[in-house]
Amino acid sequence: MQKIKTIIFDLGGVIIDLHVEKTISAFSILSGFPETEVEEAYLSADVFKKYEKGLISDAEFRQSLRDKFSLKATDAEIDQAWNAMLANIPEDRIHSIKKLMQTYKCIVLSNTNAIHEKKFHEILASSFPYHHLNQLFHEVYFSHELNQRKPDAEIYENVLKHSQTEAHEALFMDDGLTNLESASTLGIHTLHIPRNSGFDQLLKKKLSYT
Repeated sequence: MQKIKTIIFDLGGVIIDLHVEKTISAFSILSGFPETEVEEAYLSADVFKKYEKGLISDAEFRQSLRDKFSLKATDAEIDQAWNAMLANIPEDRIHSIKKLMQTYKCIVLSNTNAIHEKKFHEILASSFPYHHLNQLFHEVYFSHELNQRKPDAEIYENVLKHSQTEAHEALFMDDGLTNLESASTLGIHTLHIPRNSGFDQLLKKKLSYT
């Protein structure tokens, strides 16, 4: 492998544990719709992609969920159900990131949204002395702020440009194979991290460090 200078981290499933099934269950309870129908909507509905791109507001997103699932829920109830997928951040991952920061430029690239951003920063601050990921990482890129999302090539190109990183100098870790395949076509090195399994051992093997 050529010299890696920058490590790009996905957030959900790589840094913070992610349980999408808990959000599906929460919306099933709120709406009375079967979990299978909620899951199908989550995977196929265009509104989720628009929200991750920051193309609709929080209020518009909540209203779209009310319309789709015939919800009478309050904003707080919708946010709680939407945030149910976000779990904890294991302490060993923070320690590994801090160690990697001494050798590599460490970047976060996440498909996320404003409601989730607020929640995972609350989770971060509740366990660690950081109120925002930019206090831990060298650079942080969120899809809803860039108006771009993975796996579109433009978001990787944008991050490489802004971080002044050549594709062959970057290693991207994600739990989504489609995202990795897209990054790989640009010449970015990739590493698949099975969701919530931790990245430390796989990364050590990939980079041959201890």
